[in-house]
Amino acid sequence: MENVIKTPSMSFGEALKTCFKKYATFSGRARRSEFWWFSVLNWLLSIAAYAVEWWKMAKLDEVQNQVAEVMFDEEKMAALTAQAESFDTTFYLLIAVIGIVALLLLLPSLGVAVRRLHDTGKSGWWLLATIIPIVNFVIAIILLIFYLKDSDRNPNKFGPSPKYIVREAVE
Repeated sequence: MENVIKTPSMSFGEALKTCFKKYATFSGRARRSEFWWFSVLNWLLSIAAYAVEWWKMAKLDEVQNQVAEVMFDEEKMAALTAQAESFDTTFYLLIAVIGIVALLLLLPSLGVAVRRLHDTGKSGWWLLATIIPIVNFVIAIILLIFYLKDSDRNPNKFGPSPKYIVREAVE
């Protein structure tokens, strides 16, 4: 009988709760499910940010078409200008909210990435290699492979496995 017990994967909620509890913790280990669920949150928020940008571009195109139609009508032009200013305020407010959310997620994202590398027995310093120009694409692929790797079953220099529990030998 094997002396290692595998624990169940984390749910989306558990992963987010764990990542925010360990907001700026760069020590220890993180399971694959914790890392990937937090990545899903980041991807969803990125898609929302792009949607805001696409919305702005569509509105801008709409306003440009209306400007061409009312160019010589001062009343309509004034109304269109007021509408554009209102749109700008809303857009910049949304951009500010997106920026604040991105800043709030930066440390937990880095923390869970470092802990995930620790879980596979790798140093968190690998993340710094992504800032090297030209080779950063290759490093990103290597990091993806590390992130996809299963946890080390046994404790490593970064701590005990969060996925596997070593059962004491019973005689």
